[in-house]
Amino acid sequence: MILLAALMIGTGIVFIVRPRYVTHSSSKDGINNNQITARWIGYSLIIMSCLFLVMAALQTLDQASHYIGH
Repeated sequence: MILLAALMIGTGIVFIVRPRYVTHSSSKDGINNNQITARWIGYSLIIMSCLFLVMAALQTLDQASHYIGH
């Protein structure tokens, strides 16, 4: 579970911190739409993995509180 979250966080960081080369000369502010989309994908992966870790911790704590079961 921790390995999956680490993989998702690593992939998100790759999407955020990749080289930002401008491939189209007519872009006004120097940022390509693909780069903006890749940044949003990176942020989403990092947020989802953090939520995944929080939910896993809550599930583990909930199982520890039940001694007999459901």
